[in-house]
Amino acid sequence: MNSPAGFYPLTACSLLCFCGSDATRYLNGQLSIDISKLPPHEARSACLLDAKGRLCALLHLWREADRFIIEVPTSRLEEIQARLERYIIADDVEVSILPNTPTYHIFGHPAPDGGLLINRLGIAGYDSNARPAALSEVTPEEVERLRIIHGIPAWDRELTKTTLPQEARLETTSVDFDKGCYVGQEIVSRLKSVAHVNKRLHGFRGTLPHPLPDGCTLHADTESTTSVGRLTSAAPHFGMAQSVALGYLNRQFDSLDHLHVRDPQGSIIGLVERHPFPIP
Repeated sequence: MNSPAGFYPLTACSLLCFCGSDATRYLNGQLSIDISKLPPHEARSACLLDAKGRLCALLHLWREADRFIIEVPTSRLEEIQARLERYIIADDVEVSILPNTPTYHIFGHPAPDGGLLINRLGIAGYDSNARPAALSEVTPEEVERLRIIHGIPAWDRELTKTTLPQEARLETTSVDFDKGCYVGQEIVSRLKSVAHVNKRLHGFRGTLPHPLPDGCTLHADTESTTSVGRLTSAAPHFGMAQSVALGYLNRQFDSLDHLHVRDPQGSIIGLVERHPFPIP
């Protein structure tokens, strides 16, 4: 599959600004990546965790001169800001909300000098305040399809407040294991040492209805009513009479490649095959 190119507007996003002489040290104690190593003009994703190693949020952040910018869903701004500020006591850290400006994410196209490199869809991309004239705007449905194909988990679909980073494969992109302590680090490091979690995010391709009902479960065969996992997102594939999907498979069944899908009422509604990312 050729890498597509296009752009889409970023909506429902707010920006928090952290500055002050203690900002780097403080944020390193809250987030799962070493922000002191952030390269210029490049964003990274980071996990914000609770003390039990479960996700509070998956965030993008970057450095601008002597300040850090953290992108937060507007619908959760107050909640996430409160969590990020919770441990500021005598630290020289100032937090502010930046004014919203129109922003576009461009992917599959070379970034200009000074553009903010950011990987939102599993495809190299960058953000810009200028609407690109030479590229086509993609629909939300196309964005969703690309996200699923490249195994990018989304909040309230693949990610919730009970998710552990390794369950959603976030340890490969959003965790630095060689940094200092941060909230939830002990659990994340322990999971790395035992080398498994009870469930793991996978990609699937097969026949599914659209829209996919919430609460669909995965089964080893058509006779079994015992769930071995669940689907979380699905979208039509590019030009194919099939669907791509994301879902969790319980660890003891992660050798299964073909699985049947039941809707919440128990009826078989599809058959899917497990694939590595990106889903072909």
